Amino acid sequence: MTDSQEVSEALDRNEFLVTELLKYIDKLPNILGMKSDIHEKLENLRSVMQGIRPPRVMVIGRARSGKSSLINAICGLKVAEVSDTEPETGKAEWKNYYHEGSDLLHILDTRGLQEAQEPRQYDSAETPYDSIMQAVKKKCPDVILFLCKATEVHSASGKDLDECELVVKEINKQYQRKLPIIGVLTKCDELSPPRVPLPTENERKNRNVEEQVKSFFAFLKERSELRDHVKNVVPTVAYAEYEDGKNGLILSDQDYRWNITELVETMIKYTPRETRGSLSRMAHITEFQLSVARTVVTACTVLSGFVSANPIPGAAIPIVFGIQAFMVMYIGWLSGREFSVQTLQTLQTRKDLFVTGGVTVGANAGFVSMADIALKFLPGYGSVLAASAGVIATQGLGDTAIAYFLNNGKSD
Repeated sequence: MTDSQEVSEALDRNEFLVTELLKYIDKLPNILGMKSDIHEKLENLRSVMQGIRPPRVMVIGRARSGKSSLINAICGLKVAEVSDTEPETGKAEWKNYYHEGSDLLHILDTRGLQEAQEPRQYDSAETPYDSIMQAVKKKCPDVILFLCKATEVHSASGKDLDECELVVKEINKQYQRKLPIIGVLTKCDELSPPRVPLPTENERKNRNVEEQVKSFFAFLKERSELRDHVKNVVPTVAYAEYEDGKNGLILSDQDYRWNITELVETMIKYTPRETRGSLSRMAHITEFQLSVARTVVTACTVLSGFVSANPIPGAAIPIVFGIQAFMVMYIGWLSGREFSVQTLQTLQTRKDLFVTGGVTVGANAGFVSMADIALKFLPGYGSVLAASAGVIATQGLGDTAIAYFLNNGKSD
């Protein structure tokens, strides 16, 4: 497994943990305003995690609506197989797309809704909905692209909307997230007059495209489960020919894509990304970096306290270590270092941090382990004391990371 894969999996685990804690906190009574304060801190932490990892885009739509072609058009490469005559995509699965070694985009390509025959690729799920939900349970999307062929807006699209409502409702239930939906009209070049390519000055063609956009947007807004999620409808043409082989480039003389840039800009606009950390990292504004870092430390400290309250001795140790590792790597990332295990190891090897009263990763690990195991055997308040120890250890480690990475070794 590569460092990039390890980092991605660590982020997925921590984001899942935060999501589960948010569900738990929502069920608690609001005591002296603490519930809303903790909820806000955990939401801030989840936003930070979403900012480091690439955005996740789910593509759904009727069979033969052009899902795989659209994915290729967005990436500018032949990354998804396309069939001229039969449904191609089988099992819904997350696919990662890279550029020059950087993990840029995660896309969930799905089976077509209302498919008349089974797709060529094998899928163990009985229905497209079951297939989609199996993939959604692994990772939560950030934005949904709901595709409809431009010539089929008025053709049984109600059944497609039924399926989309079920997916959105289940995501709301599982992840407590209100995902944005971007409607995408595909194959707009097939609207009358069909032999006129886009873009065009042909008034009839442009009028037909505009009318279909309005109709599709109205259909989406009519649905109670979708109304508040729908942000926009973008008309597109995704057709292009590619070089042979995996990741083949678009042939320059056969690139007929239209409005893909507008679609990508709309996706960026509505995909929830935490931009403060990225901007402060790029600009190297220390005051801004410190503000973001302190927010992360506070959220991780709260999270460690909740996890450490588990009454089973030793159960919280690996989870707290994961939270602390994320915290240190993120603060190092803010300073310009890579978000990697090497950044964590850099802090661990700094023995001089003991002199200033800081605590390295190794010393912190020993403290958390002893506190979590020993204190929980105390009758009555063992779990409370262990939670306090987890909070103190995480706060101390966070302060040390800020001092080393952002304050040149000086304490706050």
